[in-house]
Amino acid sequence: MKIDRAVLITGGASGICKEVALKMAKTHKTVVVLDKDQIALDQLVKEADGHLIGIPCDLTIVNAVTDVIQSLVKDGIKPTLLVNGVGGDARRIPFAELNENDLHYSLSQNLFTAFTVTRLLIPFMLEQQFGRIVNFSSVAGRTYTLFSNTAYVCAKSAILGLTKQLAYEFAGNGITVNAVAHGPIQTQRIIAAWEQKTEAQRAAIIEQIPVGRLGTVAEAADAIFYLCSEQAGYTTGSVLDCNGGMYI
Repeated sequence: MKIDRAVLITGGASGICKEVALKMAKTHKTVVVLDKDQIALDQLVKEADGHLIGIPCDLTIVNAVTDVIQSLVKDGIKPTLLVNGVGGDARRIPFAELNENDLHYSLSQNLFTAFTVTRLLIPFMLEQQFGRIVNFSSVAGRTYTLFSNTAYVCAKSAILGLTKQLAYEFAGNGITVNAVAHGPIQTQRIIAAWEQKTEAQRAAIIEQIPVGRLGTVAEAADAIFYLCSEQAGYTTGSVLDCNGGMYI
């Protein structure tokens, strides 16, 4: 029997969030995925046999996100489970070559999107006195990055601050807010970066991962499910490290 709580997943047409969306579609009656890639969304809906709703949206545009949420409400959909998965920044740029535009780009993709969608959905959660919010940080937000840049580290660190403050403010309303800090996971983005490295560079990275390998997409997605569950009511403000022991 499927759970009658609406789920909204951002950036859900690919990578870890695609896996999350497909699994959620099997357990929840209403799953909405927002992503700016229409082709990937169409493929996702097809793979889910139509058991989820795919809506194209550039989540960095506040008015566009607002319009989507208002449209959902008109259709009677008020999500109380939120996975803020949109983001990332695969640009490997030394700090000396970064500028303020690079920082704004990473903050816009990772932090501002999570802030906006959460702000728009919190009223529904307060109305029902129930909510589950899972934010995507990264092992980069815990320590440093092997694949990206300083701006990305700043954005993912800020996600942790957002998570903890929201967890504190809404703890008395049945709303939990947690973050997942993934390490190198075999998404298409990481695989593309991996393929550009030499064997020596790959070996050096693996040496920094205590379990001795990259994580799988399935492992990364599974780490999110408990935090989204009905049973997670006493877990809030936490960071779940799914990174093979890179950060302990």
